[in-house]
Amino acid sequence: MNETEITTKKSAPIIRWLIGSLLALVLAVIVCEVAGWPFLRQPLQQLLQDKLHRSVEIERPFRLQLLGGIRLQVGGLKLAAPEGFDAPYFVDAHGLDLALRYRDLWSLKETDPYRIEAIRADQLNAYLLRRADRHASWEFELDDSGPPRPFPLIEQLAVNQGQAKVADAVTNAQLAVTFFTEEGEHLATPESRVKVNGQFRKLPIQGELVTQGFLPVATQGSKSPPINSQGWLKYGAVNAQFRGAVYDLFGTQRVKGNVEVKGASLADVGDLLDLTFPRTASFKVSADIEKGIDQWQVNIPSAHIGHSRLSGQFVYDFAPETPMLRGKLQGSLLMLADLAPAFGATQDNPAANAHPGKLFPDESLDFTTYGRMNADIDVHLDAVDLGHAFKQRISPLKLRLTLIKHKLSLAELEASTAQGTLTGALSIDAHDSSNADLSPPPAPEWDIQLAVRDIRLEQWLKVTPADNKAPGKQVPSAKQSSSPSPAYISGKLNGKAKLQGRGRSTAALLKSLDGQLALMVRQGEISHLVVEAAGLDIAQAVGVLIKGDQPLPMQCAAMGWHAKQGVLTPEAAIIDTPVTTVNILGDINLGQEQLNLKLQASPKNFSPLTVRSPILVTGPFVDPKVSLSPGPIAARVAGGVLLALINPFAAILPFLDPGSTPEVTDAGCEQTLQQLKARKH
Repeated sequence: MNETEITTKKSAPIIRWLIGSLLALVLAVIVCEVAGWPFLRQPLQQLLQDKLHRSVEIERPFRLQLLGGIRLQVGGLKLAAPEGFDAPYFVDAHGLDLALRYRDLWSLKETDPYRIEAIRADQLNAYLLRRADRHASWEFELDDSGPPRPFPLIEQLAVNQGQAKVADAVTNAQLAVTFFTEEGEHLATPESRVKVNGQFRKLPIQGELVTQGFLPVATQGSKSPPINSQGWLKYGAVNAQFRGAVYDLFGTQRVKGNVEVKGASLADVGDLLDLTFPRTASFKVSADIEKGIDQWQVNIPSAHIGHSRLSGQFVYDFAPETPMLRGKLQGSLLMLADLAPAFGATQDNPAANAHPGKLFPDESLDFTTYGRMNADIDVHLDAVDLGHAFKQRISPLKLRLTLIKHKLSLAELEASTAQGTLTGALSIDAHDSSNADLSPPPAPEWDIQLAVRDIRLEQWLKVTPADNKAPGKQVPSAKQSSSPSPAYISGKLNGKAKLQGRGRSTAALLKSLDGQLALMVRQGEISHLVVEAAGLDIAQAVGVLIKGDQPLPMQCAAMGWHAKQGVLTPEAAIIDTPVTTVNILGDINLGQEQLNLKLQASPKNFSPLTVRSPILVTGPFVDPKVSLSPGPIAARVAGGVLLALINPFAAILPFLDPGSTPEVTDAGCEQTLQQLKARKH
């Protein structure tokens, strides 16, 4: 036997052992493949637990196939909620089927997303919880020091029945979410649906979103085509519909489309979006929206709020710590009554929320929303309707609205009406209610500064008998009446107000008002009948009724009021005509809504039927009483009262300067002052 034969004879057992071992290995693999590798369930479960740092349970039946690709089928997969969360689990999937291709794993680079051939689940349940400290059950502490991977690419996804319970202490949300999806390249028309039902920020919420599948939304990049989507949402009394597209939802999260929203008040939309919107009348808004990386652009071509017609263009920047809203608010008409709810009243009945017998609403206003955002908005309105008492609208109105650090300001106010102007500013400092050092937080501080110049009273106010005619009553035509009814009062109104106060409601604000208010009517006229009635000159009044009411020129009409803790007291209030001088005494209590006024007339002509008793106007605002003071008062007493007005009357004239023009003077008032001084001597 040669050496080669000896070597071959020695190596034959080794070869047979290797072949046997290989056959045994192949047989073992075949057996394991047929059996589904059941012994790998526990190691795989432990691997996931170590990776995710939470309990993982893989339920039987367990079947793993490794030939021709990786396919895992399990009866259930349950991921526990993290410690500190009261939930039975985080995710509980039943009937789970996962498929992977080896070529996708072999060609995978460090920064590439995982590619999954298919994921199917008969049922998928989840508990999504977030505490007030913002720790959430969906946060994982992964031991992965490598670069982050993009969202996995899933070619086929099917969830027959999915549901999630959401409890978020940050937004005070308790939601039940159900979803269904059947999508992938093998389907011509994939569809995914998500439905939401529950409570969000203490109000009921319902909604549905339909897209062309979750996968395109999750896997698209910044340069991917848009995914058409549509949905609806009902939040309290708010109803919204969206049609548009979403881009790169797990990246820049861009959205573009049209939203139609309607509801009972814009404040409800503010609560939904965590923005500062006023409480208003019912509304309907159509808006084109587009979200970039850190901004929302909103174009509102049409907004109906009550009877108001508005539009606007806005940019909402949510990158700063406190988001900023900038833009321009325009409109053809703003009805002031549509903003009545912002001051605690209702659109149809301003006193509906007040106590019985009160005029001003005492409902506490919500100033806590002032901290949600900052704002800088230019307002330009073609017309503003102030209400039924006004004949002519303000047209136009311009102002700048800012909201910075809980302080709302309406500044740079410029308005025109009835051949005159109105200027001024209003600010409300609501303070930071979250400051723990201020408990309870101080009441909001109000500052009001207004000035009117040369507004024609007879054109602005309803001050003629025809303005207040009964419903259905015909106004006399030119042929029926030789001349129109004269206005009770006419002339150019000038005035100025500087008032400050505190309060969480309109009633509380008025109760705290301090400051000054002054009014003057220049080149004015007043009804002769009203003047004689004020002087209680019966003979003269009868004569006026017989020959017809003719206006009397007001030589001077000026009033200066001092406000202290909501009580208006006239420092000087006088109406001087050629026949009578009327002085106003007493006070107006805004907090108690009580009138306590005395109109003292001093007739300049002789009449045998002049009673010469003061007229008292007393009682609540909602039901004032007009009566005569008991016992007539001598004319010299009235004259003495008028003489006391000389100094304060002269003092209020400079205050009437609106600020943009030289000091307001009036020749008639100067003449009246001289006459009063002459009486003194």
